[in-house]
Amino acid sequence: MIRKICFSLLLGSAFTLNAQWGGWGDESSSSEDKGSQSVDLGSSSSKPAPAEKPKIVIEAIGTHYDDAPKAHFEPEYVNSDTNVSLHQGDSLLIRRPYLRQADVKFRRRIWRVIDLRQKINKSWTWPRSPITQVFWELGTKGLVRAYANDSFNRIITPEQILEITSSLDKVPVLLPGIDPTEATGDDYVDSTIVVMFKWNNINKFEIMEDWVFDYKHGEMKPIIIGIAPVKPEFIDAPQPDGTTKKEMVGESKPFWLKMDDCRSTLSKSQVFNRYNDAMRLNWDQHINLHRLFDSYIVKQTDWDDLYIASKTEFKDDKVATLLEAEKIKNDLFIFEHDLWEY
Repeated sequence: MIRKICFSLLLGSAFTLNAQWGGWGDESSSSEDKGSQSVDLGSSSSKPAPAEKPKIVIEAIGTHYDDAPKAHFEPEYVNSDTNVSLHQGDSLLIRRPYLRQADVKFRRRIWRVIDLRQKINKSWTWPRSPITQVFWELGTKGLVRAYANDSFNRIITPEQILEITSSLDKVPVLLPGIDPTEATGDDYVDSTIVVMFKWNNINKFEIMEDWVFDYKHGEMKPIIIGIAPVKPEFIDAPQPDGTTKKEMVGESKPFWLKMDDCRSTLSKSQVFNRYNDAMRLNWDQHINLHRLFDSYIVKQTDWDDLYIASKTEFKDDKVATLLEAEKIKNDLFIFEHDLWEY
C-alpha cells in the first residue's frame, strides 16, 4: 500500500515538471521549430519594406581662397551724435556768407589739378564712396547741369557726354556653327563694339577757384567755382612685332560742373577721415570747408588765357612749369601777408 502511494506521488511530480518546463525529449525539435520560425520571419515577403530615410543634399561650393575679397560696409554708428552730418544732409550744409561785391577788393582766378594718385589724395578713391563715381554720375545721369567748358555758357547733355567719352573697338567674333575648341584664326571676324568710359579710370580732377580778399571780414579765402573730371586719351600705337598697344597721348575734360550745384549731393556722401574714425566727414566738408587735398596750379588768369605748360617759355620745360606754379602760389601768400602791419 505504501509503495502504491509513493509511486503515485512520483508520477504526479513528473507530470507537473513536464507541464512547467516542457518535454525532456523535445529539445531538438523545439530548437528546429524556433530556427525555422526565425528564418521565415526574415524571408517573409508578405510585409512591405520600410521606407528610405530622406537625405540632406548639399550643392558643391568649392574653394575660393584666391578670389578677390569683397568690400563690406560697416554698420551705422550706435551713437548718432558722432555721425550727425550724414543724418542731416542739407540741413548741415554750411552756406557761404553773403559776399558783397563792393567788399571784394582783390580777386584772382586759379586753375588747379588734383591728382588722385598722390598719397594724401587716396581718400578720393575710397572704395565705399569714391568721389569719382559721384561727380561722374552727376554729369552722365543728368542730376545737375553739365557744361562744355569752364566759361559755363553752354550746357551739354548726358547723351553728348557719353558720346564723346565712348570709343569704338574691334574684337574677334567666332563665326556661327563652328566649335570653339576646333576653331582657327580664319574662323574669327572682327566686330566693332562701343566701349563706354568708366568712372574708375579717372585719376585727376581740375578745379577752378577764386582767391578773394574780403574787405569786410579782413580775410583771404578761396571759393571753388567749378570742377571737371580729367579723362586720359589713348591711341592704338603699332609695335615692332606687328601688334598694337594703347598709349596715352593727352587728356581731356568731358564736362564741367558748378560746385554750388554739387554741394547738396556732396553733403550726403560719406568720406573716409584719415585722422579720426569716430567722426566721418562728408565730401562737402572735405573739399570746400577743410580742403583736405593736395593740388598744383596749372593756370591763372592772363592776357593769353593759356595754361602754364602751353606757354612758349614753358612748353618744353616741365621743371620750369612747376617752378612757375610755385611762384604763383607764393605770390598769393605774399599779397595776403603784405596786407597786414605788425
